[in-house]
Amino acid sequence: MIIFGSRRREIELSSGHFHCPKCDATRAYKRKRAGKYFTLYFIPLFQVENLGEYVVCQTCQQAYKPEVLAYKPPSPAEKGLRAMRKEMENGMPLHMIQQKLIASGIEQEAANELIEAATAGTQVKCSKCGFTYLGTVKLCANCGNNLSA
Repeated sequence: MIIFGSRRREIELSSGHFHCPKCDATRAYKRKRAGKYFTLYFIPLFQVENLGEYVVCQTCQQAYKPEVLAYKPPSPAEKGLRAMRKEMENGMPLHMIQQKLIASGIEQEAANELIEAATAGTQVKCSKCGFTYLGTVKLCANCGNNLSA
């Protein structure tokens, strides 16, 4: 009596560290390839189907496409710039953003340059109180004046 069949088999291709999207941190990974193998007496002899490659986070055990290894997370500075831009879009006056930047240790001239770069020259000034905002803001947070008029 001959016993044959097939089974799934995984082969570890590599390992290392990557930025896990689920953990949102640098974690160890294993890159694996899965295949369907022909078996004879329960011994895998040769691959009959390639089931693909994937990366597994060794902390959360989540599987990802291999392209996740190329992802580079944003630096703290990039995160800070995104947060600053979001505050601008939500209507925070530019002088308050400047004060926050200075309080975080950035020099005044550098803070001004960051704000100028983030607004790309599109600033609007309130005609009543003089507060300056990102050009897309419609209402002054200080006095309620319509900025688009």
